[in-house]
Amino acid sequence: MKKLLAASVAGILVCASVFAQKVSLTNTFGANDDNTGNGDFLEFNRKVKNNGDLDDGFENEEAHVDNRLQLDFSSEQLDGRVRMETYGLKLNGKESTTRLRGFVRFSPFEQIGLAIGNEFFTKITTDAAYLGAADDTPKWGRMAENGFAVVALPVEGLKISGGIRGNTEYDNNDNYRLDFGAQYMAKDLVTFGATAKSVTNDDRTFGLFAGINSIQNMMINLGFVYNANDTDFIPEETKYALTFSAGYEMKDAGFSIYADVVSGLSSKYIDKEYKTSDLKNDNGDKGIPFQAKLLANYALTEATTLSLAVTEATVIGWDDAYTTTVYPYATFALPQNMGDIDMGVRMELTSDGLTKFSIPFSWKCKFINKK
Repeated sequence: MKKLLAASVAGILVCASVFAQKVSLTNTFGANDDNTGNGDFLEFNRKVKNNGDLDDGFENEEAHVDNRLQLDFSSEQLDGRVRMETYGLKLNGKESTTRLRGFVRFSPFEQIGLAIGNEFFTKITTDAAYLGAADDTPKWGRMAENGFAVVALPVEGLKISGGIRGNTEYDNNDNYRLDFGAQYMAKDLVTFGATAKSVTNDDRTFGLFAGINSIQNMMINLGFVYNANDTDFIPEETKYALTFSAGYEMKDAGFSIYADVVSGLSSKYIDKEYKTSDLKNDNGDKGIPFQAKLLANYALTEATTLSLAVTEATVIGWDDAYTTTVYPYATFALPQNMGDIDMGVRMELTSDGLTKFSIPFSWKCKFINKK
């Protein structure tokens, strides 16, 4: 039933895109955890000795590629997205998985929009929850994620949303969840946002956010989260968390820099039984999760951009519980509008030294770009 619904929605979206004012068809091929989301093209891990200790050598377990084909369209009253992803395609053509996601949003009036789909991506969020170095908005900052949502714009600068969705995890839990959100933006001054996720269930999450818009070429976002459970942005779940993101662009110099910090406020977290527990390691030590990320970009030429991303993930209070990821990479714009190529080296360091390195590679190209 779910597959039939997804296919039906996808068919409607493709048909609707034919009559849209703006249409783009983008394909991303390769394996880059940042833009295809399923690991890197080549991954090398430290060898493990018979006694469990790490060896000095590295070994490559497998090589694989992914592919993401994405259709976006928009008009005055209708917009949407269809994304087809093929994951884990090995070089011999075996063991691939295909996933179809998308949404359509209908706005019968300028002040109201209705969205339906199995993935809203980051289309319905509060701007002040955005993390610049990650270039993403965590789930706790998304007013709606999937299912059905209504977005209202009653007055200038105010956005209110309410929706019903299924579980975002893949554990076959189909309990419905009610999500709400609100945002007020004073143009060129400040943005305030709030989210209330899964409010009728025990895994509820709340967020309060504020952003400063008054400084030219600069962004500053702050947030407080109850039940921060999106572990893409913090190494362990935590009951209370603070978020911070700042960025500055020097457009004439071709340079930009962003920094994110997400930190728990105590060792408390909400466990699988939805009870408050202390985060502990095997030794019984309590810990506070913490993650920071830095991203710097420099446009060397019109066709070449150099970037450096550094992520530090740790649990404060645990010995040797940190992972530092260093990722220098370059983006090359191909001639004849043939898209961009990203490639670099991603290195993971722990208390045991360099434990893993990988080679991301991806080619992103727009085959259709109707404006």
